Amino acid sequence: MKTIARAVGMSAGDVVGVLNDAAAVLGPGRGEPRCWVNAGWSRSVDLGGAPRWAGLDPGAADAEEVRGLVAVLVAADSARSTKAQVAGFLLDVWCLGVKNVHAPEPMSESRLAGHRGLYFSAFEGHVQIPADLARALVFGASAYAGDLGFEPEGELAEEFKDAAVLLGEPVDPSPIGFGRDGKPFFVNGPYDDPEAVVRTLRRTVGDDGFHFEIAFPEQPSGRRRLFGPRR
Repeated sequence: MKTIARAVGMSAGDVVGVLNDAAAVLGPGRGEPRCWVNAGWSRSVDLGGAPRWAGLDPGAADAEEVRGLVAVLVAADSARSTKAQVAGFLLDVWCLGVKNVHAPEPMSESRLAGHRGLYFSAFEGHVQIPADLARALVFGASAYAGDLGFEPEGELAEEFKDAAVLLGEPVDPSPIGFGRDGKPFFVNGPYDDPEAVVRTLRRTVGDDGFHFEIAFPEQPSGRRRLFGPRR
């Protein structure tokens, strides 16, 4: 319980409450969640400590480019309903951890099939993976970013707490290596604040402890930031 509390930034008591609420909604006996990840995901992380998962990415060799973004979709089945609770995570596995979350919502099998196709439409397909791999990716990326000084904020933090419950308790530490070539590598998105991120990285790992690339020089105004440096 302490492990999942640390991973999602909650107290152990709060985790117990959320898990109890989830159990009431999802019902007993649902077993492990069904999970999917974008094809080519394995090229974005270091699987030296988890060779058993290296063969679970048949699209790795065909991926046109290596990106630090990995998408994970989770469907938790219920013994009390024909609908599954479905949540999604967009991860920056090179630096920032949890970038975005699709909050849990009930879906029929037909709706889930359509949603899955749309969810991975920006990638080169998707593959089904065991729940322990999904947990290692989601909680591992979150913990890696937390050690660098980055955590979800505001609405994103709440959505992450709710969605993380569907995955269950993580194995700590994750056997997956994050970052790129052994260091954090920051590539900003349109909602990020590059100056704040670089300041945080300099404080936590030093000037020579990271790499960065500015893809969007100016941050659009009027849009919520999806994450923030820990203060």
